[in-house]
Parts: sequence; structure tokens; C-alpha cells
Amino acid sequence: MVAVIKSPADKKDYRYIVLDNGLRALLIHDGEIVDTTQEDAEEAEPVSHSGSSSESGSESEGSDAEGEGDIEAEAPAGGVKKAAAALSVGIGSFSDPWELQGLSHYLEHMLFMGSEKFPDENDFDSFLTAHGGASNACTENATTFYFDCKPSALQGALQRFSQFFVAPLIKADALEREVQAVDNEFTGVAQSDGCRAQQLRAHTARPGHELSKFGWGNRRSLAQEPAAAGVDVRGGLVRHYTQQYSAERMNLVLLGGETLDELEAWVRDEFRGVPGGRGPRPSYAEAGFPFQGGRLYCLQAVRQAHHLQLTFQLPCLHAEYRKKADDYLSHLIGHEGRGSLLSALKSRGWASELSGGVTEQSTAFYLFDIVISLTEAGLAHGSGAGLACVELVFAYLELLRKSGPQKWAWEEMANVAAMKFRFQEEDDVSNLVTNLSMDMHRYPPEHTLVGDYVHELWDEKLIASLLDSMTPQTVRIDIQTSKYEEVCKALASEIPDIKQGVEPWFDFQYVEAVIPGDLLERWQGARATEDMSLPPPNHFVPTDFSLCCEEAKLPAEEGPFPAPPALLVDEPGLRLWSKTDSTFRLPRTTAHFRLSSPALYDTPASAARAHLLLKLLEDRLCETSYLAEVAGLNCNTWFEGRAGIDIKVEGFSHRLPALVDAVFGTLRELDVTEEVFARVLEGLQLKYRNMNMKPHKHATYLRLLSLKESMWQASDILKELDAMTLADVRAFLSSLLGDASHTCHLEALVHGNVPPRATLDLARSVRSVLGPCATPASARPLERAVELPAGGPLLHRAGVRNGEEENSVAEVYRQAGRDGVRARALVDLVEQLVGEPCYDTLRTKEQLGYSVHSGMRLTHGLLGFAVVVVSGVHGPAYLESRILEFLAGFVSTLRGMHEEEFENHRAAVISAKMLKHRSMVEEADGMWEAVTSQKYDFDARAREVEVLQQLTLPEVKAFYEECIAPSASTLRQLSVHVVGKAHQAELSADAGEGVTLLSDPSSLHQRLPLADLEATDPGAPMGVPAAGPQSDAPAAKRLKGA
Repeated sequence: MVAVIKSPADKKDYRYIVLDNGLRALLIHDGEIVDTTQEDAEEAEPVSHSGSSSESGSESEGSDAEGEGDIEAEAPAGGVKKAAAALSVGIGSFSDPWELQGLSHYLEHMLFMGSEKFPDENDFDSFLTAHGGASNACTENATTFYFDCKPSALQGALQRFSQFFVAPLIKADALEREVQAVDNEFTGVAQSDGCRAQQLRAHTARPGHELSKFGWGNRRSLAQEPAAAGVDVRGGLVRHYTQQYSAERMNLVLLGGETLDELEAWVRDEFRGVPGGRGPRPSYAEAGFPFQGGRLYCLQAVRQAHHLQLTFQLPCLHAEYRKKADDYLSHLIGHEGRGSLLSALKSRGWASELSGGVTEQSTAFYLFDIVISLTEAGLAHGSGAGLACVELVFAYLELLRKSGPQKWAWEEMANVAAMKFRFQEEDDVSNLVTNLSMDMHRYPPEHTLVGDYVHELWDEKLIASLLDSMTPQTVRIDIQTSKYEEVCKALASEIPDIKQGVEPWFDFQYVEAVIPGDLLERWQGARATEDMSLPPPNHFVPTDFSLCCEEAKLPAEEGPFPAPPALLVDEPGLRLWSKTDSTFRLPRTTAHFRLSSPALYDTPASAARAHLLLKLLEDRLCETSYLAEVAGLNCNTWFEGRAGIDIKVEGFSHRLPALVDAVFGTLRELDVTEEVFARVLEGLQLKYRNMNMKPHKHATYLRLLSLKESMWQASDILKELDAMTLADVRAFLSSLLGDASHTCHLEALVHGNVPPRATLDLARSVRSVLGPCATPASARPLERAVELPAGGPLLHRAGVRNGEEENSVAEVYRQAGRDGVRARALVDLVEQLVGEPCYDTLRTKEQLGYSVHSGMRLTHGLLGFAVVVVSGVHGPAYLESRILEFLAGFVSTLRGMHEEEFENHRAAVISAKMLKHRSMVEEADGMWEAVTSQKYDFDARAREVEVLQQLTLPEVKAFYEECIAPSASTLRQLSVHVVGKAHQAELSADAGEGVTLLSDPSSLHQRLPLADLEATDPGAPMGVPAAGPQSDAPAAKRLKGA
């Protein structure tokens, strides 16, 4: 039996097996998996288990009377984890027949539509939803299916899942619905710059090459054109399944709490029926490279941006994974430190971002992309088509060739990779099983877990040969720009023979050209400039991995919920929370900081200056933070509007204080040149100009704009940015952190491998650097939200930002009262109960659109529930009508629900609430959420579980009918319609009887009462439960006009 190499920090057990039919399986036993209940185990077939549940005398609200035998879910003592599985088939879009392009993607959809053993189309999803799980799939060069669920439901889920690959029905009556789903998915990305660029590469690949296939598929490729050609689509699906879905091409990963022997028995029993005999997955080694070198393409960008991409075709490196030669090139070319290619581009004002690395792998080729985000100056320099940057790229590649492969740099990479693997943290279970199932296609059994990290063979000849192949003669260049017409003219002035074309699936214009020989020669002769050099050794690589919890002899933390942090300091200007980890016992730390001041957001100008200040800080720190990131130490910043500026530093604890000092020291002394200011300002202006280009994000923005007391419109902030000068930012920083300023407050949370004394020293150091922060915590800006009026619904409508966008959105939001433990538990239960039927009805059956979501919304102390549908076919008015019809019909569903079904859902919610944190940073982020909400309810999950155990089905029914159902007498509804290209008439249509139109959603807070955050959940900061049930907010005054 092969021993699978695992991290020393990994407590799970592994077993790699091969079934008689050739299917490979990786079995994972996690001894920490504890289930919340056993009552759903009877769903596993053919084995039957009796449910175990306790009857409780749960009390009715306001009464001492006993309940009528209500089922109560019991919480486990040690927290829970989810179980999961994934199966990756080594077949993808490369295997699509030419007459049915997108067939692999279509078949992926169809396999969810029932099997001989479980014929109901919705059986699998319904089972998972009732047991706290979810599923999905993706099609690329392989097709991968995955799910997660409560541990006790794993066997039942696996029985259903296995039948996808044993005996799927591929129902004729599901063909139309699922081809519409595929088409909806395609429509959803039709205005995506990344997807359009990817499809241009496919369209312009060599004719007949597998890469040239239209892998997405849509109605035209999978229904209309096949029908016209007399192609039997269902026959093609069945044939594709029988010819390609062979057991030898499949990798299964199964993760559960059962023993390895039990998991193996399940796998052998459920998957032995998968047909085999078709041999290993196809190899496309004979296909060769997809592109002709020395070619240039240009296409229109939807967003306001300019991207330059250089693509180099490398041989398949699957067999060379121990050498990490492509990672070595990615490390140096994508480096952001001093002397790097990006640093040289930035110093000239030509670029803001750069990435480099392999983006696509197959048995025929690897594609190595260098992607540069150009500034206006970078686009305009030279010929005006961004080609000046290309010369710098080849100059840097020449530096690498001339310097030769650097073994010390590779060894540094190997050291960091080994360190990350040694102290590896747990991943999300769905991500884990999915990634491992795909990795099994590339790595031998023993390296399944370590393949991405292993550096065993230094091969300078391989590195040199790859570098030698990255030449002007072999490069493919793609320019994607919002100044398409101007760039095409500039290209025509430099390149005489330019051809125009139209990409047939996405329907956009592009130009292509053979790069002239004189230009290739100029690039071939490019030499490194004075500001280019190899990176220095990385001083952020840690060497001290000692654990302070062991030095202090701290016992391991037990129980399902982590202990709260300690409040070390609470004084004007500083509040500090600290917790030394004794659970994960890894040399990692997370430090959160929030700098608050009314001056950061009191006007649109202040907001613009604060956001730009943060972007200037990020840019100034770029070379430092990149070195830290390479060494496993990450720094992230966010502008949180009125709440302030957030800075998070996390990773290996040894060098963390040095990075924190660098961040805040740089902020305190921040100053830049006019050239840097102009480059960073341009980037932030583009961010605001491109904001809300995706309709669903636009809808969310408009809902928040309506509800939040203080939220400046993006357009107002952009106006301020357009008029801003460097002097404005300098003055703003001086007023914020200057000696005369006392308006700032710093709140911090430090959690991990750090003792309280060191935490205190770190926070004191930061505060001393920032200056005289003296504002007490009670004087910080308080964020509040509007309480919607009961009765008639409100509606705001807006057109899509991109005039060519076909998708529309309807977001229907129901406000459910002030946040409290009981109220949140009720909304969580409604989310669980509604989620799958909503998706099944609106997406699967009615095919309104590819994206259908429902769930809780929590906005500054106010709870809500929303249903969102994105459609490329229907307008928002129709989408809302279907949403309301579903919500109304769900009243009957609840009234007819049996206690056993309700208990399954309640147990699923409890299980989700009791999921153990996977990592130290996840635990820290959860505590930070309690801090930034200013509720400090660190025990909120534990208290909600207690409430969930007592809630009854009648209480949930009553809540739904009072707050969510369209017939609710206290209904507080806000609808947001984002109107796509084909439905613009809706913008001026009658809103309907009783509906109040909002012309300016940002003014709503001036007419309606605001929720008092401090009153949402009375009690001490540590989260004392409210004395009684949380009621709805007081009746708000009727909105007469907006």
C-alpha cells in the first residue's frame, strides 16, 4: 500500500486505493469530525438506522405550558466539521465533438438530473440541503463534481452521488431546462473582460486544435445548430458519457469521520458499478502548440481598463513537477520588489500591476502569461498601443538569461514551500477534496498532498531552456483596452498588415496582425536597464517556529466554541483585544487594526482622500509587502467608509512585528512624488468608474445605499477624486495624524502565537507611531440603518452601467426586525428552509436565470431576508413577480411541513453554527467581526444554538407569515431592479398599485427612523442574552414620497 506523504501538522489519516474497475480513490479519515445528530442516518440506503432524538418540553413564548412532543436537536460537546467528497473525470472541453461544442459542460449539468436508483431530478440537492450540505461542479480540461454535508449524511449523499457515474438517466425532458441553464451561464459572462479575452485565444488558436473549441457551450452550439444539422443531442450526451466517463479516468476523494476501513467499504460498494474499459484519459501531446508565434491581437474592454498580455507556449511539464522550473520563472518575473520588472514599469508610470505564471496546463502545452495593467501613460507611450512595455519585458527576460539560473533563489523558494507545508492549515473541505481529486491526475499517489510543494531536483538546464523559448518570435500579444479605436489606429501606424475579425460566440470585434520583423528585432536586442536587478535574499523568511502556548504550558482549548479574547487595554485612543492560541498550535498570528475618525468620511471629499491615502500606502508598501507575502506573511487593507480604515497582517509570527512596524511607520511618514500620485490616483479613479458594472453587485450597492445612514454615492466620490491634488492628500494626512489631532481611535485584535505582553508592546508601538490618538471608543462613528415602513413596498430602479449588458436583476429584500439572538435564529432557519426550494423553483424549473440566491442580510443592526435573481432573458418586473409568487406559495409549504422534515433542517442549521474553525486566521476573523460590529458578542453562535434548540415549527411558520410572506401585515419590503439592455422600457413603466418609487435611495435615511445599534441586543459587551424575545422594530412612519 502506498504511503501518502502528509504535513506534520495534518492530523488526518489517508489511504490511496484503486478499485477493480480502475477508479482511483483517496480516503481521508478526520478523527475530529463530530456530528450534531444521528437522526438523519436512516437516509443511507440500503442500511437503515433508527433516528435518535429527544422529546422536550419546550416552552411556548410567554407561557409555562409544555410543548407537544417537539423534537429537539442536541448540540455536541466538541464542535463539528463537515464531510465531503469530490470526483474528477479526466475529460473536459478538449474532448467535445466538433458538432456539439460545450457538450462536456452540458453533460456535467445533466448528471445532476437523476439516476436509475434516484430518479427525481432534485433528489440529490434536496438531500444535501436538508443535511446542511451543498454541491457544485466545473468543467475545464477535466470535469469535477463535489459536495459537502453533515457527517451523518455522508453515506446517503455518497449513494446518490455515485449514481451520477453508474447509471445516470440523462432525461430527455430535462434537456431543454439544462441547455437553458448552460445558456444562462454563458449570458452571465458575456460581458466579462476575462472571459472574452479567453475566448479570443480559443477562437484564434490554430484551426482544428482542441483549444479552439467553444468550451462554455450555449443554446446555439448545443441546440439550434445541432437541430439544423440533424444532430441528435441526447444521443450525443449518452454517447459522450458511455465513451468518455470510464472508471480509469476518475479520481475520487472521500473525507469523513468514519474509519478508513469503513470509508473503503463504502467506496468499493458504491463505485464498483462505474463502467470501465475505455483506458486512461486521452493525451493531446500530438496536438502541439495552439498558437503561431509573433502575433498580436487587440479587443475592446468592457470596463475602463487597459491590459497587455504576453503569452509564451511551453512544453507540458507534468513530469517535471519535482523541479518547479515554471514556478521559478513565475517567482522572478512576477516579483514586485526592488529591481523587478514591475518596479521598472511603475517608475516610468506605465503600469500599476503585473502577474506572471502558468495559467493553463494540458498534455499538449503549458501557457505562461505575463499580464500588465497599463496606465494611460503606459498605453500612450511610444506608438500609443502599450508596446513600449513589451520591450521592457524582453529586457528583463534578457537579464534572467544573462544572469543564469540562480540556485539560491530556487532554494529559498524550496525552503518557503517546505515551511508552508510543514505548518499547513486546514482548507475548506469542499476546496480540499476538489483540489486533491484534480491533483490526482498529475501526481503519483505518494505526492498527492505534497505535489504542489515538493522541490526535489534543481535543473538549471530546464530553466534555461524555458527561458530560451520565451522570445519575441514565439510570443503572442493580446491588448484589451477601453480605447479600442484609438489603439487600433496606433497599431495601424506601426504595423501595416492588420486584419479585422469577429469572435462568433461572444460577438465582438478584434484585430490581429503579424508583428513586423523590425519590431521583433528591436525587442530581441532589448537589454536590462539600470533599475533592473535580481531580487535580494528575503529577510522576511522566518526562522523561529517556537510556540508560546507550549512555553506557557497552556492546555489545549476544548469545546465547540472558542473562548473570547481578553480586553488588555481600554483607554482613550486605544482598545486592545488579545488571545494566545492553544488550539491550532502553529507559529502563526493574525493582527487586526481599525483606525477610526469622523474625519475619514464626514464628506465625499474626506472619503475620497481617505481611500486615496490608503491606495498610496499600499503602493508605497508594495516592495516590502511582496517580500513578506512570498515568505508567508500577508498584509491587507480596506477602506470601510464611515467605520474607518482596516489593516490586517497575518501569517508566520516570527517576522510579523517587523511588517506591522513597516506598515504603520510608512503611513505616518507617507509622502510620494507627483508621478506616483498621478499613477495611483488614476487607478482609484478607474476603480470608481468601473464600480457596479456587474448587475448583481449594482443591485447590492443600491440596496445598501437605500438602507445605510451614511454612504456617499460612488459618483460623488469620483467627482472629488477628479479634482484632487497631492497637496490635498498631504494636508488630509497631517490633519488626521498631526500633533494637533485627537480625533483618531485605534482598536486592535491580536490572536495567535503571541503572548499578551508582546501583544501589548505591538499595540503600544503602533499607537506611538500614529501619534496622539485620544478619542474614546464611545465617541467613534456609529453606523446605523433605516427602518423600512410597514405596508406598501418601496422600489428603486436603475439601468445597467454597461449599455450592452443583457442581464437584469431583481433583488427583493424583506426587513425582519432588529438583530438579536432569537431573531437571527429565526432568519437563519428561514434561509435554510427556503434556499433549496427557491433555487429549484426559480432556477431549475422556471429557468429564470443562472444565478438565483436567497438568504439573510444583516445591515448595521437590522436583519433582513433577500431573494436575488439575475436573468439574461427576463426583465426585473417579471423576475420580481416570480419571486413573490414563490414566497407566497412557500406559506403552504411550511403549513404542510412535517416535524421530522423541520427537524432535519433545524439540525442542519445547528450543525453549521457549530462548525469548528479550520484555521487560526478564521477564528481571528470571527472575533474581529464581533469587534467591528461594536457588539462584542463573541459568544453569539453559542447563544444562537441554545435558541435554535428550542425553536418550534409553529414559531417559524408564524415568523415567516408575519415578516417574509407577501401577505404579511407588517411587511417591510424594498425591491431593487437593475434593468438590462432589452428591458429599458421598464425604467419608466408604472410601478404598480401601492408601490412607492424611490428616485433617490440615498435620501431615504432623511425621511425614516434609524435603528439604534446599541439597542439591538441589550446586555454586557461579552454577549449576555436578552431577557426576552426580540420584537420587530417600532412601527415606522409611512413614507409619503421619495
